[in-house]
Amino acid sequence: MTSTTLALYQFQYNYLLKLVDNISEEQLFSKQSEGYNSAGWILGHICVEAEDVFHYLNIDYPKVPEPWFDWFRNGFGKLDTLADLPAKSELLDSLHQRYSLLAGHYAQLSDTARQAPHPSQFMKSLLPDVDSWFAHHLVTHIAVHCGNIVVWKKLLGLEVGGY
Repeated sequence: MTSTTLALYQFQYNYLLKLVDNISEEQLFSKQSEGYNSAGWILGHICVEAEDVFHYLNIDYPKVPEPWFDWFRNGFGKLDTLADLPAKSELLDSLHQRYSLLAGHYAQLSDTARQAPHPSQFMKSLLPDVDSWFAHHLVTHIAVHCGNIVVWKKLLGLEVGGY
């Protein structure tokens, strides 16, 4: 399962990068104040949602600025202002650092550690063990948000791109 999860993660991560490639800095948070989660919000959200896994692993990891948790955590991004939000390069750098670290740690988990129950109550019945919990963070969470970016890009009239 490990190699499959890591291969799917790499595919989704690369797809995400291709999707955001043609989004300019000026477009990054477009439509956010109109109630749509923008590509910028989605990138920030994916970065901060990795936090649960980092805590579970009890490892040192690259921190994101504290305001990111207010801006990008759970659900719709309630942003009072678009001022002071991170640049696209900062979001992509953080995403790369955090998810490379997650994938590396996932690859090193023993079979026993993968079969252990995960600590999160969220989707406990669907994700019974650490292996499925990691698969969600590394694959499905990114995949769902790739779809969100595709819809958002269509709202803006941008070429979708990707594969």
